[in-house]
Amino acid sequence: MGERKGAAARDLLGWVLDRRQILIKLGAFAVTAPAIVSCEEDEGAVGNDTGGSGGAGGGFGSTSTGWGTASSTSAASGATGTSSTTAGAGGEGGAGVEGGDSLDPSIFEDAASCSMTTTDIEGPFFLDDNEIPNDINLFRSDIRDGHPGCEFRLYFRLLDGRNSCEPIPDAEVYIWHCDAEGYYSGFDSQDPSTPYAGPVERTPDNLDRFCRGVQLSDRNGIVGFTSLWPGWYAGRPVHVHLVARINGSTTRLITTQLYFDADFSAKVYASEPEYAARSTNIPASSLEPPRGNPAMPTMKHTPGLITATLNVIVNPA
Repeated sequence: MGERKGAAARDLLGWVLDRRQILIKLGAFAVTAPAIVSCEEDEGAVGNDTGGSGGAGGGFGSTSTGWGTASSTSAASGATGTSSTTAGAGGEGGAGVEGGDSLDPSIFEDAASCSMTTTDIEGPFFLDDNEIPNDINLFRSDIRDGHPGCEFRLYFRLLDGRNSCEPIPDAEVYIWHCDAEGYYSGFDSQDPSTPYAGPVERTPDNLDRFCRGVQLSDRNGIVGFTSLWPGWYAGRPVHVHLVARINGSTTRLITTQLYFDADFSAKVYASEPEYAARSTNIPASSLEPPRGNPAMPTMKHTPGLITATLNVIVNPA
């Protein structure tokens, strides 16, 4: 086991160094996302040409990523996370996957199941664990870091579209999004009231890592996060970024973004006290999800708590 962890750490370090050298020589370049297939034979993959925070259409980012070293395998993927209960999304526990199977797969029976999980661009606010010294490890389930906002529990089940939607264990699932005021961690010079027009690839400016985290999927393909409901910023619909890859691989299973019903988002902003001050001047473009078939989880909202569940169906290369 020690040899396996050591090899994984060396591999991840190699990915980071390769990424740094490529970026130095070439600058930003596109993510090559694998085709995403349906678990139903009569449906095919559908892409999404929605623009990212810095522009419209296309894709960008890096073809390989290194966002830290997993401290556990699927047998104990929640060792670094908060505890959870088998009651699933409605339970009193946090979103960590403790002991591998403490999240009951039955919570996904009513989950939005994208028969073709739509891919999307990475976005300009991606960062990994090793881009600047003294960084924190992103392998964690509670990603709030003390920031105010309505508690937001996200549960994903990663499924293999080429293998009758069998669960994918030991996959690294990384999510990130803005805080309640519309700011991303790690980067300075942001103005949520103005559409982002900065560079695609950015070097981190600070050590903040709120609303960012990575979890390993358990034997049922499940990961869970405890975060806070993202605020809005001009130029983009409310969204959460998600990328996933098999632990130990440089090829991504998926790069996408999750979107939410406009009425649902407006209700949260108007009713939750941490968002009320900004709820009176939200642009329609910051509420309406993109056209087409964006990835949209099944959502539930009670005062002080939002839960989201989504079956993420991918096509492993």
